[in-house]
Amino acid sequence: MKNAINIQELIRGKVTYPSWSTNSQYPLNSELNGNKLSVFYTVKGNRKICRTFPKKIILTPKLAYVFGLIKGEGANSLGKSNYRRFTITNSEYGVIHLVLDALDKTGLYRKSSLIDKSIHLIHFIGKENEVIDYWSKCLDIPKEKFKCFEDKTKTSKYGVCHVYVSDVLLRRIVDLIQEELSS
Repeated sequence: MKNAINIQELIRGKVTYPSWSTNSQYPLNSELNGNKLSVFYTVKGNRKICRTFPKKIILTPKLAYVFGLIKGEGANSLGKSNYRRFTITNSEYGVIHLVLDALDKTGLYRKSSLIDKSIHLIHFIGKENEVIDYWSKCLDIPKEKFKCFEDKTKTSKYGVCHVYVSDVLLRRIVDLIQEELSS
């Protein structure tokens, strides 16, 4: 296993996923800023889509395991607009906690960046406020980040947690890291 992944080298020669509306792909570019790396692509009208990542990621067996969990429990489809989002779904809070903490510690994604109601709770039997209290406490994330969705499929008291991050660059970088780990 590699000891580290250099994000700048990882994206060299790579492009974005095809746009769902235009099927256009754009080259991924980067600019160094100390220990950080701005990864960006430019669309029509010279509009720059940009996000900051760590320059490199130190790989540990635990982090490799987390990327495996993301592959197994996250979104893998590239159809329609699925490529625009990073997701992780599980009914065990420990899995969600492990993934979010690992992403936070590496600097790939900060838990503090989660927007309100971006964590969806489904398939629960309990009362909405109890379900939100449970997941908020277990994940150490503020309650306003959670939203319950009523559905007919009730699988467990606290249901399933679905973390939804609308971030095309995060999704692309995570997918490229997974490809690198698989090669």
